[in-house]
Amino acid sequence: MVIPHSSIPIASIRPADILLLLIAGVFSEVLKRLILRSAKNRTATEYELLEELRVLRYQTKMKRDQGPSAFVTCAKLERIVLAKEKELDTLKDARTAKTKQMEKVIKYVNYGLNLVIFIVYYGIPLIAIDGFRATELGLTGHIVQSDDHAVHAAAFWKGVMFPISVVGIASKLSKIGIENKAGCVEALAVYWSAQVLVGQIYECFEALFFRY
Repeated sequence: MVIPHSSIPIASIRPADILLLLIAGVFSEVLKRLILRSAKNRTATEYELLEELRVLRYQTKMKRDQGPSAFVTCAKLERIVLAKEKELDTLKDARTAKTKQMEKVIKYVNYGLNLVIFIVYYGIPLIAIDGFRATELGLTGHIVQSDDHAVHAAAFWKGVMFPISVVGIASKLSKIGIENKAGCVEALAVYWSAQVLVGQIYECFEALFFRY
């Protein structure tokens, strides 16, 4: 079953570049998520400490239940438990700091990749809408009254991409250099769309299968 929809009047399209950018977006997002997951995971030392704490807390409880006769032993065990908890907190803080540092590095690397894609595809739309065909097909309706086909192309694409078409400074900046900005799809939009999709899927997977 196919959902009825109007055909998109495309003037030009670069399928090879679109596929390349989609693959690049998927790969970069998966790699980023895996690196961050590796940084967030508890280390083997932390797991060992957690197991030691579990045993020590059990032993402490058993001694405490014995009453005053086991007071000295219980006090020693409690001091050991506190020392182990402090050691565990130190390891956790170090892991958190490492994760934040990794997030910062990944953010700047991502900025660099965005800049490279912007420069390589500067002024090149990956999909351009045919305003003349959009007018002929009546896809712009009475929204615009103009003889400029670029205006009709922009009106059509704004309707397709609403509300993204009216918000987002990053989207507007990524269109710099393209002739008919509102009636085209830029390279960074394709790259970002792959990243967003993979990010959403990974977050669902993470919520289902990963536990801190």
